[in-house]
Amino acid sequence: MDGRRVVVTRPEGQQEELVEALRDVGAEPIELPMITITPSQEGIDELRAALARVDDVEWLVVTSPNGARIVSMLHESGTSLPAVAALGAATAATLGHDVEFVASRAIASVLVDEFPVGAGRVIVVQGNLADDTVSSGLASKGWTVVRCDVYRTADAEISEADRVRAEGADAVIFASGSAVRNWTRTFGNTFGGVVVVIGPVTQGVAEAQGIHVAAVADEPTPVGIVRALSALFSQ
Repeated sequence: MDGRRVVVTRPEGQQEELVEALRDVGAEPIELPMITITPSQEGIDELRAALARVDDVEWLVVTSPNGARIVSMLHESGTSLPAVAALGAATAATLGHDVEFVASRAIASVLVDEFPVGAGRVIVVQGNLADDTVSSGLASKGWTVVRCDVYRTADAEISEADRVRAEGADAVIFASGSAVRNWTRTFGNTFGGVVVVIGPVTQGVAEAQGIHVAAVADEPTPVGIVRALSALFSQ
């Protein structure tokens, strides 16, 4: 990996661990956020109101680290939480709270398959661009679902200088479908280097956009991403 130039497309403030992992193996990270993540005050207020009668809530289901950070903020400010379920280990770790259920893989359909059948209220914490896989899936298992979109994802603006830096890189890493979509809007679907993605959902979005995915991380973590990238360059 020595000297390999790798584009990191994660949002600002969420790149550090991956950037450091790349530097540790000798790569040269190029930080190029393709999306922005901002809290939605309306969604946060809805979540706070939904949790005001926490005894009437059976589960709080958190589907991403972005949502987990907001849940943790509310909890630290005194908001009580019911039993908490997380979509994968990374979301569980970000919560900083006892988590009673963790989906074995960070895939919405896996969470739905593994979640218990039941009745009562379930609050699902997501972002504005998340599809309804979790909400509709849990409703089909008998739960009364309240969805709260507590953050918003938007395309980042890419400068001409950033464009030039990225186009000459050896690899690009995608950790979300939103980043993939803005990349293709900005650069098209051809790239001279290799493409590595965090998991199968992002892989599906990339391939639907006509991007060839060279490798999928075996776990959705910086370590898993760097391991997949290192394997490509050692062939």
